[in-house]
Amino acid sequence: MFTVAGRMIGHSFLHHGPSFPGLSPAIVHTLLGGPLETTPVTVRDCPDLDIRDSVKMVIERTRHQINQFQNGLKETGLWPLLIHRRDVIPILFPRESEAQLTPQMILDCIIWPSSITIIFESYKELDDDDESAITDVHRVSGYLKTFVGNASPVELKRLVKFWIGWELPATEMKVEVVEASLPTASTCFEKLRLPRHYATYKIFHQDLCACISTSYSGFGCP
Repeated sequence: MFTVAGRMIGHSFLHHGPSFPGLSPAIVHTLLGGPLETTPVTVRDCPDLDIRDSVKMVIERTRHQINQFQNGLKETGLWPLLIHRRDVIPILFPRESEAQLTPQMILDCIIWPSSITIIFESYKELDDDDESAITDVHRVSGYLKTFVGNASPVELKRLVKFWIGWELPATEMKVEVVEASLPTASTCFEKLRLPRHYATYKIFHQDLCACISTSYSGFGCP
């Protein structure tokens, strides 16, 4: 299982996907071949002798899983890069505090639409010179910018998770303005699809909040 996890993280990194934040610095150190004696966090950091014994048992008992995880990374071909370019390690395994989302982080990743996207299932004729379509794109895009700019860290994580299926932004996150009733997402293609019909920010905000709060049970459209 841990071998598969290593493969997944390696492939994600190689294809510009999300990194893996929050992994213990001690585990990262051991994973990349560092000896237990020089781990950033050691048993001696704990003053309670009983807890020291428990921590030592955990470290020793996870050795097999760490080896599997390491093998998974090696199978992706990523291992030589991690060994010879230590500066890559914090990018692949950032600290949880370094992975906190900010509005600007998301805005910098967004690929904004320039026209209405026509989805085959809901196709209808649109005039190429339809000025109202361009107006709708600009208006709805503006609503999303406002939402991102004013959202709390929790809301930002929910939005990104709904959008791409992961709580960290991808390198490119696409937005489409479409004919639809509610916001949806195509997580495999990192696309957020927003209906063009919104005329007020209040309704847009209400619907988007309702949709992103459902990502615990699914990520928009398959």
